[in-house]
Amino acid sequence: MSSDPSVPPRPVVSTQVTILLADIRGFTALLEAYSASLMVDLLNRFFATMCDAVERYGGRLDKFMGDSVMAVFAGGQTDDHLRRALACAAVMQQNMVRLNRGHEHRGEPELFAGIAVHTGTVMAGTFGPPRHRTDTVIGEAVNLASRMESFSLRGQVLISEAVQAAADGWVELGPANQVRPKGVDRPVTIYPMRAVHYLDRLVVPTVEPRQSPRVRVDLDALFRRIRSKRVADEPFVGHVDDIGYFGLSAELPRALPTLSEIAVELPLANSWKPSQLYARVVRSVPEGRAYRTNLEFTVVDTPAHRHVKALVDDSLWRR
Repeated sequence: MSSDPSVPPRPVVSTQVTILLADIRGFTALLEAYSASLMVDLLNRFFATMCDAVERYGGRLDKFMGDSVMAVFAGGQTDDHLRRALACAAVMQQNMVRLNRGHEHRGEPELFAGIAVHTGTVMAGTFGPPRHRTDTVIGEAVNLASRMESFSLRGQVLISEAVQAAADGWVELGPANQVRPKGVDRPVTIYPMRAVHYLDRLVVPTVEPRQSPRVRVDLDALFRRIRSKRVADEPFVGHVDDIGYFGLSAELPRALPTLSEIAVELPLANSWKPSQLYARVVRSVPEGRAYRTNLEFTVVDTPAHRHVKALVDDSLWRR
């Protein structure tokens, strides 16, 4: 946060800290749907909820960035500030559930936060000229925490590989996910935290049934029905506008039976040829002159599926 010019600046030092970022999922879409005055009220409630948790667990509010909050936990041994940050993240998500109960009662939109936690070495101190000084932290650890946050789903807490290694034994985690940011030679592994043991067992509430991030796309694809394990029908063109690791949503010119098997040929830019994917219809409903169709991939970890995952990851890291 900005500091008083009359207060001597803090010297810049290299130190180990834990960084927490919390961001409202889908805030831009809410801004388009509700009045500015209501959104200001909702945003201030969100900030108050996040800041209360940061203060409770001995963190320092570093800054507000649009609809996100960055907090830093330091001091003592690494496992101390790391444990406090993870407890804070779990309580933040618990508080969001309570906050949304009030919103529901008043007929207001729900807010959902995505949270990322990373621990590493940063440069900490006072930066900037005297009239615009800021006490903050900078470095690759901050950049990675920011990138991780873009992958978090509604109500989720993601932790880095460094956090997982340091917190082994007192965190409960979901399946690991490897993502590859632009300009990084090796994949980055992230984990969804389900609970942390800090004085008591603090559970991260489950509010998002999806298994992966989803991104908006604008792709025409070829769809074919599969019958008796063979591609049987002539292909037809549909428009894919939403895709994730495990499925996609498309506008199709015809209805498809629920649970029918489909071959999808996607022209992905990260593949030298169209990617052939296999999927199952989970929903097909009329939408104007087309049919809104949701498909779940039935075969994963193939070259085609890895191209889809790379597309999703690349879109998220560019945000």
